[in-house]
Amino acid sequence: MKVLVVGGTGQLGANLVRALLVHGDQVRVMIRSTSHTQSLEGLDLERVTGDLNDPPSLRRACEDVQVVYQAASYYPTATIPAAEAKAHALRETTHLLDAVRAASVERLVFTSTLTTIGLSPRPGGLATEEYPFSTAFSNNPYLIAKSAMERAVLDAARQGIPAVVVNPTAFFGPYDQKPTSGTQILMIAKRRMPGYIQGLVNVIDVRDVAAAMIRAAERGRVGERYIVGNWNTTQQAVNRLIARCAGVMAPLIPIPFPFAHLGSKLGEWAWRRIRPTPPPVPAFFVEVLKHMQHYDCSKALRELDYPRHSVEQAIRDALEWFRERRYL
Repeated sequence: MKVLVVGGTGQLGANLVRALLVHGDQVRVMIRSTSHTQSLEGLDLERVTGDLNDPPSLRRACEDVQVVYQAASYYPTATIPAAEAKAHALRETTHLLDAVRAASVERLVFTSTLTTIGLSPRPGGLATEEYPFSTAFSNNPYLIAKSAMERAVLDAARQGIPAVVVNPTAFFGPYDQKPTSGTQILMIAKRRMPGYIQGLVNVIDVRDVAAAMIRAAERGRVGERYIVGNWNTTQQAVNRLIARCAGVMAPLIPIPFPFAHLGSKLGEWAWRRIRPTPPPVPAFFVEVLKHMQHYDCSKALRELDYPRHSVEQAIRDALEWFRERRYL
């Protein structure tokens, strides 16, 4: 089968590409002209230059493929108005859906996020795919953009686009060349994270997410979303596990969310008065953490039958990858 991966240079995409090659698929990767491609070096795949904001290039990338995997949907990297982020996100998503429709693609597997899953109405309860998105942070560009994209894809599925949505929880593992989740690992390993924001979290090996996406293409139901996760735990427990794997002391200072939220707002305000660049941790990112919770992954496990490997091994593999490339 011939497949297209959009976002193949990111952490999830790089692991997905490798899983697809092992699966026996012919893999085409759409790459922006400015992308760093070290994570794809040495792989037997087809590269095409394209961009989600360039519809003609996107249509060419989708030609003659049976499955499109969107592994890198838009997210803002700085605090911008939520309406601006939503407009940008919907523009890119519309371009993708139009290209998939024009190419008569047999399946679109769209990677969403865990934050589009609504909060459980019961304190400590498990959230499911049935819970609609809601937020107290209506000006958060990340939350609003992600929910808008997912809604657009699910609406398109009801109109005939063969789309399936995958909602991975927080994932760890190798090939995180522009560190995302790996930032937590690096900060702890470098002893630069004395405190942490208290809260719940679900974590999974990124390679298990890649396997679930392939299963979603094969057996996922059109118009459905699937929570792909593994270990329901706490931020404290994850930090301790990372520290043990790295051989360092775990962060000691628990910070309640209200204090972290206020501190992030004040810190961003102060940073912008001194420097013209975005702060290292935008305030909206802290708000995203409030949406972390425990999840019921039984639907995805039942219908996609994806593997669940050791999270500890995923962290150790991430550390090894970082060390080999001198991040550590």
